[in-house]
Amino acid sequence: MSKRKEMEIYKAIKLAITQHKLLPNTQLVEDSLAEAFQVSRTPIRNVLRRLAIEKLVTDIPYRGAFVSCPSAQEAREVFEMRRVIESSMVKKLCTIVKPEQLGPLETLVLEEHKASHEGDIVGALDVTVDIHLKLAELADNYYYFHFLEELISLTSVIIAIYGTNKSFCQDHQELIKAIIRKDEQEAVQIMTDHLWQIERSLNFSEKSVTTLNFKEIFQ
Repeated sequence: MSKRKEMEIYKAIKLAITQHKLLPNTQLVEDSLAEAFQVSRTPIRNVLRRLAIEKLVTDIPYRGAFVSCPSAQEAREVFEMRRVIESSMVKKLCTIVKPEQLGPLETLVLEEHKASHEGDIVGALDVTVDIHLKLAELADNYYYFHFLEELISLTSVIIAIYGTNKSFCQDHQELIKAIIRKDEQEAVQIMTDHLWQIERSLNFSEKSVTTLNFKEIFQ
């Protein structure tokens, strides 16, 4: 089994979790996943171990691996940490980024607006992920990107549990304008408010979930 194939499996399972195809509390049965990917259990076990380190999977002794289901308190802690990191990140962007570097970001914002206008909330949220990771990439700091990638993936799980039917596209457009103006205070305020709005739009009550068919998900 090549490392490339194992990476493909990792990306496929992670994407299924963040796109809400594998819902929180879904049991990730090694045999079933191995059959779905037509591999042995070894690469599946390695992938689940990696996802557990990233907090997307919870390994329960004598029961198995499950898609993580963060509590309301854990969810709030994720947003708290995101506000700390992303406020610092956009402040730095105001000092280093050049307008011509923002082209790909502006394209993503247009895609986000289009998905939102068409009522595709899940699609808009997917593009939102890309926007925040692109901001982290432009900040040119490995740790911004590394930690935010994990926190944003966890945010997708949190949204799957506690739900939101809102989109916050306008925030990203205003954020780009503030960065172009090099207005650090405004950029930080927009990002902070943006993350607070998402957190406040969630309904922090437990939701029941349904186990899905692995073959249907990964084919």
